[in-house]
Amino acid sequence: MLKRSLFFLLIIAALAANWLMLRSMNTLLWPYLWPRPAVSVVVGLVAAALWAPELFRGIWPLRLLGPVMVFIGESYLLHSFQATLAAPSLPAVLHLVGFTGTLLVMTLSYINQVAPRDNKAPPALPKELPFVAAVVPTYGEPVDILAQTVISLKAIDYPADRFVIVISDDGHRDEVRALAAAHGVHYNPGARREAKAGNLNSALDYLARHFPATTLVLTQDADELIHPQFLKKLVGYFASNPRLAFVQTPKDAFTPPGDPFGNRDRIFYDVLQPGRNGSNAAFSCGSGVLWRIAAVRSIGGFATWNIVEDMTTSYFLHCAGYSSEYHNEVLTIGLSPDDIPGLLKQRGTWAADTWRWFLFNNPLVRPGLRPRQRLQYLELGMFYVSSVLFMPLLMLTPIISLLTGQFVPIEGAALFPWLFVSTLFYLVLARGRLDFLFRMWQYWIGHWPTYTRAFFIAVRSRRSKPSYKVTRKTRQDGFYGQLIWQQFAYIFVGVLLIARALFWMPEVPASTRIVNIGVIIFYVLMVGGICRAAFFGTTAATWRGLAASAYVAIAVRARTAVKGLASITLAAYDQQQFMTVAEVVRLDEEVRRP
Repeated sequence: MLKRSLFFLLIIAALAANWLMLRSMNTLLWPYLWPRPAVSVVVGLVAAALWAPELFRGIWPLRLLGPVMVFIGESYLLHSFQATLAAPSLPAVLHLVGFTGTLLVMTLSYINQVAPRDNKAPPALPKELPFVAAVVPTYGEPVDILAQTVISLKAIDYPADRFVIVISDDGHRDEVRALAAAHGVHYNPGARREAKAGNLNSALDYLARHFPATTLVLTQDADELIHPQFLKKLVGYFASNPRLAFVQTPKDAFTPPGDPFGNRDRIFYDVLQPGRNGSNAAFSCGSGVLWRIAAVRSIGGFATWNIVEDMTTSYFLHCAGYSSEYHNEVLTIGLSPDDIPGLLKQRGTWAADTWRWFLFNNPLVRPGLRPRQRLQYLELGMFYVSSVLFMPLLMLTPIISLLTGQFVPIEGAALFPWLFVSTLFYLVLARGRLDFLFRMWQYWIGHWPTYTRAFFIAVRSRRSKPSYKVTRKTRQDGFYGQLIWQQFAYIFVGVLLIARALFWMPEVPASTRIVNIGVIIFYVLMVGGICRAAFFGTTAATWRGLAASAYVAIAVRARTAVKGLASITLAAYDQQQFMTVAEVVRLDEEVRRP
């Protein structure tokens, strides 16, 4: 009780000190530092970050920079609020709401990352190794890809009398059964219900019948290769902690040069997951994970409530009081979407899954979680909230300003310190890897239509979860720009408004136009990531086929329209009378009716 009282007193004191600092030291009181020596400091720090990124790696740069970022963000928020009250307008309100939410998410991210647990050295193995089963759930994956996964599992360095491999096939395919027999592994016909979770639960039942001594189960996707030392690096975690439910490892992906589809997710796997691990809230990613069967059984098996089983099962285990570990060493690598339809399907499924959980099983009210775990899971949901709500508001602000001539009156003393410190914060969070940071931003901001569609799917599916389809493992050639037309439209409108600001708004101060142009350019670059990926792999044949399809579609519609117009004209001539618009529409419907 005393500790809790001291904790609350400390929070009250911190808030009071924060308010005093905002009143007496906010960035609006810094103009005498701008532009000199502030410009020199900014340029020097940016140069150091680019040329010596090792200075910004590790946890202490983040711990020291975080409070500065929060304070400068508060100063900017206070100024934005005052500016909106003084000169209310649509852009000012959109900007205020968007920035408030963005600062909240960034502050939450900082809090969640200050005490990571970054396990890279494997623990010692127990004297008696446990019995382990590797389960490969499959449904329609190409057999040659599945075979490579099985071969990699057979190469795992673990005693043969304590390790079995099971292919759990929801497709009940003869060729998969033959593959299992050819490689000397076990075959389980899946349950054909509840998607991958139902398949895995069917595999647990199979293990209980045929291998009851199994205590740990490795779940491995059908399109991933695994390191031979995987089990010897992870099994030791379970020896010292009977409440440990699972150990997750980071994954990597085979990607084209430059990772145009953003599939490697290195900031998530290398930075954010260790941060979650420090709060006992790292969650499973479905593959490359070792589970304690007894723990999974105690919550009713792999979770079937949601679309995807991995994160929800982790969540239920944490709510039940179990712990988890994250071993930060890449031990699996697999295929990933390399076309727009596959990418949107995968990211949309993850988003809808998280939206359903966040809306109907929210961590703020779910019993069993500790405060730090609640914050970690809250950040996961707020990522999608920011992408669907807060970020689009900030994207719209300069668009509406340049369309209407109404601008947000933000002082440079508030704006430029925030732009600098927020960029530096994310660069430190990315451990100095500007390429990883840029790709993360592109697919955080550029997927806003995907995550918005996922939100509405989730809202409509409270009582019955949406259907799940396995992500394709082979590329589907073609140009699918129509699937991301919103992103292309934003770029088109943004370029037009940049031209307007440059050549047709002389009455607006140059500094105001430059700031709004800069913001639009930033968001165009971010949205442009997925638009650029839409052109990946396209050839001259792709564009000839697209042109031919467009010509056929236009020609067919034109012929249909001409035939309909001729029929209407003849009918009117036969009746020898002039018709109203309503009568023309009625005759057109009669002509088209079979």
